[in-house]
Amino acid sequence: MEIYWDLAAWFSRIATITISGILFCRFINPFLRHNTLRHKWNVWMTGVVYIFTMLFLAVIPFEMYGMTAYAIGILAFFLAVYWYDRRNLEQKLFLMFLLYLVNWISYGIALLPREILFRYVIFSNEVITLTTRVYFVIYLLTEVIFILCDYCVTRLLLGVLDRIYLYKHENMTRKELGLMLAIPLSGIIGYVSFTFFSNIYESDTKWYIQDVHSSYQWVIGLYQAIAYGAVVAAVVLYQDMKKNHRREKENAVLAGQLESLEKHISEVEALYQNIKGMRHDLGNHIMILENLCKEGEQREAIGYLKEMKEQFYEAETEIKSGNPVTDILLTERKREAEDREISFQCDFHYPEGASVNAFDVSIILYNALNNAIEGAEGCEKPFIRLFSYREKNVLMIEIANSLKERVIIEEENGLPLTTKDNKEDHGYGLINIRRVAQKYFGDIAIEQRDGMFVLHIMLMLA
Repeated sequence: MEIYWDLAAWFSRIATITISGILFCRFINPFLRHNTLRHKWNVWMTGVVYIFTMLFLAVIPFEMYGMTAYAIGILAFFLAVYWYDRRNLEQKLFLMFLLYLVNWISYGIALLPREILFRYVIFSNEVITLTTRVYFVIYLLTEVIFILCDYCVTRLLLGVLDRIYLYKHENMTRKELGLMLAIPLSGIIGYVSFTFFSNIYESDTKWYIQDVHSSYQWVIGLYQAIAYGAVVAAVVLYQDMKKNHRREKENAVLAGQLESLEKHISEVEALYQNIKGMRHDLGNHIMILENLCKEGEQREAIGYLKEMKEQFYEAETEIKSGNPVTDILLTERKREAEDREISFQCDFHYPEGASVNAFDVSIILYNALNNAIEGAEGCEKPFIRLFSYREKNVLMIEIANSLKERVIIEEENGLPLTTKDNKEDHGYGLINIRRVAQKYFGDIAIEQRDGMFVLHIMLMLA
């Protein structure tokens, strides 16, 4: 039967290592950049690295176990993750410390029911007197229960962290890393202390401390629960800080856009003043032309008409959308796109008779076309296509642009993660577009196909 006992011990060890590798990989997956199926499979390979590292440490001649082995396993996992995605090193370091702490906490909590089963079942007089095979089966069932508990606890602890860690692609600064590591490190120091004193006790007495003092395991469990609660509180506070920081950036972006839109409104006012002045002078112009024609000065009359025509076109916009504010905005964006050698097609019509604010529509077009110009620039055949249509009380706006490479979409908000000025930044313009769309009980949708990025915007009109 000795070989069966060895197999049972190996089964338990392999199962717990595999569970940890799979759950660690699932946890880290949303934090990494991947936009193809091949990349997602590469992420799963990081879990394989952890599993094989831990198994290797278990079979080498000088067997390693406990905190040292888990530290080496987490380090190998970190290196695999960093090799795959080298962004945001500080965040990855913090996550590795979290995983190391969670691994210890989940293992310790899962040991509690195992200790109870060993004390009151495995080592009970009724079970010890049973045959060896029956006793082995009971022991094997106990190990299965331990494995299931380890899986459930680890998944629960990581699931909570995954849910409260909202801004997974936000950069973590070194100062933030130093602040956030304080609590996990204190938990790990506690882990080291418990392990040290347990080893000292075993060395001096030749007994496991939990066998002599049954409350020891419960004290560890209580400490682990408190340590995990402190980690959760720290992550929540950190996410609140990031939320406030993001809101400040959104407001700053919106303030800049409002300033730009005020400029457009000023241009509209100037346009109306020009038209009003032309109407005021129209009678005078007609009288001058009549006098020139009567006196036979046809050449002067033609020159005068040419000058009037130039003044008239200066007061006109190139795009006619049905609203002077959007006319000027679209004309300006069309000229900017053409200056960058981007083909610009526009079939946008402002919804007549609808209770929609021209200012809100301008925020949508301003942000969407800015993003489209940035996305199309540098493509082999750059283009932007804008059109809209109205179906009863629903206004649909669609902006499509050529795309150099596929954009990564964040899972938590469905918006793309863009790179600006060599720093990771979120599409605050799209956040403002969504905010306006939701104001009109609508929303946005993003589609990527055939080297093209398409933004769909829906507004409900009263």
